[in-house]
Amino acid sequence: MDDLRRLRTADPQPPEPGQPRPPVQRDWRDTLRAASDLALTGIVMTIAALPIVTAGAAVGAASTAVAKYTDQERFPGVRDTARDFARGILPGIPPLLIAIAAGVLIRLNIHALDVGLVPGGRPLIWATLLLALAGAGFAAMVVVEFGRSGAGWRAAVRDAARLVVARPGLLAGSAGIMAFTIGLGYLIQAILVPILAGYALLALHVIRRRPGRAPAGS
Repeated sequence: MDDLRRLRTADPQPPEPGQPRPPVQRDWRDTLRAASDLALTGIVMTIAALPIVTAGAAVGAASTAVAKYTDQERFPGVRDTARDFARGILPGIPPLLIAIAAGVLIRLNIHALDVGLVPGGRPLIWATLLLALAGAGFAAMVVVEFGRSGAGWRAAVRDAARLVVARPGLLAGSAGIMAFTIGLGYLIQAILVPILAGYALLALHVIRRRPGRAPAGS
């Protein structure tokens, strides 16, 4: 019994780069702990993003934490995540501004189509929404690549673009997760939305880890 207990409680060793992770014996307490950590990740990410200018750093640090969890089946320490967040505040401002500008342009375009300022009507509104959803899916891929590589936002954009070419279905999957998350976010209580964000981030990392043709240069 003592040997079995030690096997269950021993910390799993991280796999070598490029090697599959060995199976780890888990019980309901491990599952509950992981679920709690994911919910806490979403909550802390939301709180850290409230000043707006820190939103990029908050999302990046949360993605890095979830990436380490999917690789090692445990979250990094609070000190490590806080350090990632602090280092990511300034680098996270440009992608935040790009995301805000894209959202504003899409909203203005839909409004112009809706009131008749621009011809096209409903068909173009739906086309714009589909384009916006694809953009949200690509942005989610960038966030995942940032967390996996830790090489910065510019490198994450390049990696995500290569992934779109190598694995087009990944963009559709990411867009689907974003659509489901946004739709469910409108249906649940606002206080639960941060928890939903943590689970959505895990889902994005999980589909990224599915086997597929690797992009050139990865």
